[in-house]
Amino acid sequence: MFKILLPVDFSDGTLKTCSYALNLAAGANKARLVLLHCFLDYLADDAPTVNSTSGFASSEAISDRVIHRNELDAQEELDELYHELLKLSRKNGQHVQLERAFIHGTPQDVIQAQVQRFKPDLIIMMGTKGEPGLAKNLFGTVSSKIALDAQVPVLTLPQEYNGRSLSKVLYATDFDKADVRAIAILQNLLQPFSPAITCVHVSAQNEQQDQEHLEQLQQQLQKNTAATNTRFVLLKKGSVAEALQEFVQKENIDLLALTTRQRSLFDSIIRPSLAKKLVLTSEIPLLVFHNS
Repeated sequence: MFKILLPVDFSDGTLKTCSYALNLAAGANKARLVLLHCFLDYLADDAPTVNSTSGFASSEAISDRVIHRNELDAQEELDELYHELLKLSRKNGQHVQLERAFIHGTPQDVIQAQVQRFKPDLIIMMGTKGEPGLAKNLFGTVSSKIALDAQVPVLTLPQEYNGRSLSKVLYATDFDKADVRAIAILQNLLQPFSPAITCVHVSAQNEQQDQEHLEQLQQQLQKNTAATNTRFVLLKKGSVAEALQEFVQKENIDLLALTTRQRSLFDSIIRPSLAKKLVLTSEIPLLVFHNS
């Protein structure tokens, strides 16, 4: 069974992200899709401990009631979303095992814990709107953090993304040893949608050597996977992120995929990875594979 973990926060774009995930899950054989909401009420940390000797309720009691009300509201929103997706799935004739989980804690901690417990094949999360900002570039959002740290593939969707097509897919390669495996997973995941896959490398210096590496990758794929409907392109530009985004717009790409490596904390702060840049700025869904 193909298992998908889908964290939700009920913000704008949540239903679109869920619909996209449902469509992807429906293409898999016997898919299990788990909606996860991480509940953390910051009032609980700031609630005063003052006791009241008057006839009025203490501030602590009022805070407790507010926290409880917020929790009930969040549980109700999760239930409504779950039932709405059930209706949508049945309406579209999709056979997906849909579940929901409501867990207390910070999103980063809860999601990582559920990855260990649930062992999903894929995490799908709503990404950012792509606004620039120093804090975002240095530390990223929850989506970028999970996308880089989780040891399972993570698919992020921009908040303003409205598409659902999966006919054109771009895989950005830096000739990592994990590329063949990642592309095989990509082909298997998207097989029901019969996409055209383009493997792209952005060459900054030695174009002849890069072209040879690209041809070697093509040969490896032909040996190990069904490389039909897959083409290989060498782009010549200094900025990798800009080159990929220009190619995405020019070719009307529906999904961008890449493999990221484990990096030190210092290195990740001083030189943010390509994956992190794209999670924060990509205008289309981004699928991140990991090579530890």
